[in-house]
Amino acid sequence: MRARNWTGVWGSVVLTFGICGTALAAPPPEGSQAAPAPAVFEVLETARQDVTGDGRPDLVSLLGQRFAADSPYYEKLKVMVQDPVAKKVSFMQTAYGGYQPQLSFCDFTGEGTKQILVQAPTGGSGGTSDYYLFSTRDNNPAVLPVPQPLTISGSYQDGYKVPLTIKETNQTTVLDLSDRKQIYEDNGVYKNGKLARPVVVMPNSFSVLRPLEKRDGVCVLQGEQRVSGVANADTIAYVESLWKWENNGWKLQSAQVKKAVR
Repeated sequence: MRARNWTGVWGSVVLTFGICGTALAAPPPEGSQAAPAPAVFEVLETARQDVTGDGRPDLVSLLGQRFAADSPYYEKLKVMVQDPVAKKVSFMQTAYGGYQPQLSFCDFTGEGTKQILVQAPTGGSGGTSDYYLFSTRDNNPAVLPVPQPLTISGSYQDGYKVPLTIKETNQTTVLDLSDRKQIYEDNGVYKNGKLARPVVVMPNSFSVLRPLEKRDGVCVLQGEQRVSGVANADTIAYVESLWKWENNGWKLQSAQVKKAVR
């Protein structure tokens, strides 16, 4: 019996689901508003990784549907896993989209099979990204949670001091922002070191959620959140956190505040 050419079969599957890197909607006529979102998904990235646990590489593709034909924003993202051994195709979709999404792979659960992590920058001034984690072990597609950003609070005090408190660890770190006193004095935040108006810090979501592989081959996630002061551009600190998968969820291992260098 002649062996089948599975490359051709997978190509047919891709086209059947309307996934094509060039099949975009026609550009809008002059004077019109943004074109409607294309009905197809583009292939944004592909990689060969064993994500099903059978010891053989699968073809993993990241697919995106643009907000509009001429938009750099992908309002919908999908991950497609093609298993040439089980002859099976799996699809998993994100909740939101993003700009320039990327794939990465790591074994977070410790089961010896890599999971699929999708990073999708939101494009906002805060420099944050959304993250999605998928598992297809034994060809059972599943959406796994990702760590939630830490709850960070604080307000400006006299003497250019800002205590930052992390709710999850109940730790408080006092920042000395006297190196910015001239800017704060010139802008009426302080007057001779006395707080002239109340200022509450503005913590951001994760700008980074980075996989780190340990010696045992199991990966953890390192998060970073930016904290702003009197304005979004006034970055006063970064809060780093380390997360490990335990008992079907993420457990915080450590958190620390690092003052931003001007």
